[in-house]
Amino acid sequence: MTIGDGVAQRHALRDAAKRAGRDPDEVKMFAGFMPTVAASRQAALQRRPFPDESVDQRQRVRNLGAMIGLPLDYGQIDEPLSTSQLADATPSPHDPRSARALEVAREGWSLRDVLAHGVIDYHPVVAGPATEVADHMQQWFDAGACDGSSLAIDGYHDGVDAFADEFVPIRQERGLFHVDYEGPTLRENLGAHEPYGLDPGVSR
Repeated sequence: MTIGDGVAQRHALRDAAKRAGRDPDEVKMFAGFMPTVAASRQAALQRRPFPDESVDQRQRVRNLGAMIGLPLDYGQIDEPLSTSQLADATPSPHDPRSARALEVAREGWSLRDVLAHGVIDYHPVVAGPATEVADHMQQWFDAGACDGSSLAIDGYHDGVDAFADEFVPIRQERGLFHVDYEGPTLRENLGAHEPYGLDPGVSR
């Protein structure tokens, strides 16, 4: 959930590859992101609940409360935490997501919007204008927290189009995304090396 955690995990992965006799540069770590591109952060957050319509929001409110040490009630979902609740809130030391959850709550968002920020999800939600989404993902890449990204884009019919039309050109301008395909195969376009040999678990 943080750049620091990503850097540590990537280093651990590369060290393990080296110990196993592999070239660490051939082993890539993709960070998971849940991007939503819209004209503003608020507009992007309003799109976030759509993928979660099948999820019990009452349970999500209870989960959020457990993360920040408060007995939250679903009836407050469209209200921010009160001054007294914020004073009593404490992030759980057992959940690495909890500090971020409390940070977002302290910004004054309603509980619905706090949840829309993805604070109880297991990948960072990046919601806002395409430039902000690009900046966030570039910070991870530049810090060495990942080699690339695995994306779960919002489920609206135009979510992928908005991402492709607004986000991708920014990455291309920054030299972080190709402007043409490298070859006709997925391996060539991923820059993946040839396999070391047959998987011993696969019968010939």
